[in-house]
Amino acid sequence: MARYCLIAALAAFLLLGGFWQPYDPDAVDILARHSGMTAAHLLGTDHLGRDLLSRIMAGGWRTASVILSVGLIAFTAGTFLGTAAAVLEGWRETLILRCCEFFIMVPTLIIALTAAAIFGLSPLSAGLALGIAGIGPHALLAHSLSKRVLSQPFILAAHSLGVSSPRMITRHILPNTLPLMFAYVGNQAGIAVVAYASLAFIGLGADPSKPDWGSMLFEYRIFIFDHPMLIVWPGVMIAVTVSMLNWVFDNPGE
Repeated sequence: MARYCLIAALAAFLLLGGFWQPYDPDAVDILARHSGMTAAHLLGTDHLGRDLLSRIMAGGWRTASVILSVGLIAFTAGTFLGTAAAVLEGWRETLILRCCEFFIMVPTLIIALTAAAIFGLSPLSAGLALGIAGIGPHALLAHSLSKRVLSQPFILAAHSLGVSSPRMITRHILPNTLPLMFAYVGNQAGIAVVAYASLAFIGLGADPSKPDWGSMLFEYRIFIFDHPMLIVWPGVMIAVTVSMLNWVFDNPGE
């Protein structure tokens, strides 16, 4: 129960940044630069006097947008393609699986560059790129789970009764595969956080002028010795988010 309370608190913090921050995350106040942790600025300010907590919260909202985009695209498309391939069998199964493997072979960076060129630099374009890159692994997992379910005696009995393929999928296959698929997509969310931070670090995740945990690491890297906390806070948020997502979804039954 405690783990779900913690993940709910993390989700609330990430989503809160989309609606409210203590200060404008882009407001410059040179007189307050490098203030350190104070009552007015709980995490201190950066080299331009911008409130660090506000920038962390804004970056959290953008990271949450990517997590949701990746989960929706990779989970929905991957589950549909993998399940369809298992049910169709034959040459259609082979064709679908080869297409899914193509998403695995194409580097995520190439997909991110293409998405950025078409849709611009934004969390949604990064989420789209990472979601497309995740279709292949999700589809292969859904296919493997569906094939295992299709070999069960109750499926053979349903076939003998003339149950249609769509009804077979909705009534028998998905109820048995979705729990494991949800656990997998939850664990993949942690990978998406790191991948998005990496894209933002090299300038592909979003508009560099907007606060992102990865872009903050890039911007503040020159202060690693003089003001290391500027690097520490976004790094801690990435580590905590990934660790908590993995902790919650690794053993969902506990």
